[in-house]
Order: sequence, then C-alpha cells, then structure tokens
Amino acid sequence: MKLGMIRTPSPHRMQGDHAALGEQLRLANSLGFERAYLPKLCPHHISPHHIRSTKLPKENSVKIALDVSAFGSMSPADLETAVRRVDASLAGQLSLGVAMWGRGATTKLRMEAQKFETMFSQHPCRNTPWVTSRYPLSPPCPDVIGVPVTGDAQEAERAAERGYDPLTPSWLSASAAARHWPAIVKGATSALRRACPSGWQLARSIVIHDDPVMVDAYVFGAKSPFRAYYTRLAKAGLIEPNMDDFLKQVVIFGSVHQVADKIMELRETVGQFGMLHLVDVAQSDPEMTRKTMINLAEGVVPIVGDPDAAIHKILENT
Repeated sequence: MKLGMIRTPSPHRMQGDHAALGEQLRLANSLGFERAYLPKLCPHHISPHHIRSTKLPKENSVKIALDVSAFGSMSPADLETAVRRVDASLAGQLSLGVAMWGRGATTKLRMEAQKFETMFSQHPCRNTPWVTSRYPLSPPCPDVIGVPVTGDAQEAERAAERGYDPLTPSWLSASAAARHWPAIVKGATSALRRACPSGWQLARSIVIHDDPVMVDAYVFGAKSPFRAYYTRLAKAGLIEPNMDDFLKQVVIFGSVHQVADKIMELRETVGQFGMLHLVDVAQSDPEMTRKTMINLAEGVVPIVGDPDAAIHKILENT
C-alpha cells in the first residue's frame, strides 16, 4: 500500500507557511510517502525560492500535487507553459488535480470543474494503458488526479474514463466509498482501459497514538480539528451528519495495531485501493500529525502490507 497525504487549506490564512510545509514534506520524503496533494495552494508559491526555503533534499521523491484550477483561467498553450515551469521547479515531480463533477454538484461547481476537464480531454480517447491519456499537455505529462467535487461515484467513473487517478474523498463512509471501484471499472472499460487498483487513491483522516484519552479528545472533543473540518463540509452541503456518529465512521484512530486492523477492514469493504492519503486538516496539532505519519509508515504499513501487489503488477504489465 502506497502512502500519500492531503494538506487541507486553512480557512483563516494562506497555506503558504513555507517552514511548516517544508518540515512536513521533508518528513513525508524520509518516510517514503509518494505524493503530497496541496489543495488551493497557488502555483506561484512553488518557485525556486520556495523550494529552497522548504529545504527539500535533492533526492526528494514526493510528488507535489496542485489543483490545475489554481493556475487560473488561461489558454491550453499558456496552461502548458505554466505547468512546465512549476514542474521544472519540482524536478519533474508535479502532479495535477482536475476536478470531476457528479450529479450532486451545483451549477457553479459544475461549470468550474467542467472547464478544466474539457481542457484536458479535448481529444478522442486513445487505446492506451491506465493514466496515460492526458491533454492538452504533450508528453512527458505530469500525473493527473481526478479530484472529487461531491464524492458521487459518477466522479470516480469520469476520472477513470479520462485516464486520471481517481481520488475517493475522506468524507465518504466505507459503504459509500465501496461504490467507487465498480464505477472506476465501468469508466475505464468504456475508454478501452484496464482499471488497475494501484491507480485508485483513497483519502482518510487518521490519528495514531497510544493514549486513548488523548485520541478521544483530539477526534471527538469540542476543539477537535476534525470536528471543525467536517462541520465546514456540512455547512457547504457535502454532508449532513450527526457529527459524533459521522466522525466514528470516517476517522481512523487508535494505536498502531488498532489502526492497522481498521485499514484492513476498510480494504475488505471498499476494495484494494492503491494509495492511502492521510488528510492533514486545518488547525491540526503538528506534533500529532507528525507522530501519525511516522506510525503509519513505520508501524501500520508493514502490518497491512499489500497481499495482492504481485497480482496487480502482473495485470498492469499485460
């Protein structure tokens, strides 16, 4: 199982805290995380100066994912120029997030998402392997993530059809997330592609700590960053939960072994996803996030493993 992380933007300040971001990216790199998705981070923050200020090692292997909409409204040619510039700053480690829209999207969200989806899909689909049909960029192309707008399974289907890496959001229950894999298979098949599980990315809020009292307060307390984050999603109309019951469904928490058991249960319910994204919500405790990242990479992953990795590799090479 590959690891990624999503650093959600703070509603109170720009997500341009270079020192904090750099520390988190360096830790992710040392732990073997493969991708860091930074929603809403402006591309001009990714400059040679920014890269130096984060003090990332030269052998950095973490791919940085940015929303393509953050580049602003521009022609395909100008977009390609801007993407190439940022990709060069990251030594070819840039990924792009393109919003997908499903049945539940508002007209405004649908129009914004469709603008970039159309831009990247303006040519006929090619009979090519998974995640290789990306437009208007000419090869070599950054990886493209199909970012959910509402979490509807139709969005995952659309991402797979376009040849993007489908991302299942953290606010979906396991039963709702389980509907995404059949949709991914349907979308990929309609475009004459094979739906490989290694391309499917699943986001989850995770807390790993040995002190159950501390974990309980951090997840369910009045000042819980998760409560604040998902309450904002509820106000935006994405979820309508009883918050305590909702948090129990979507936040994975506990000791290393408890979290490993819950991830294996999640995998049995939703299917064999390829990458698990740790969601670092705004206002989270940096030390708790750091411990969770370390415990996830060094404690949980060796337990969970990937029993079907060899089979997936064979499938992807055929």
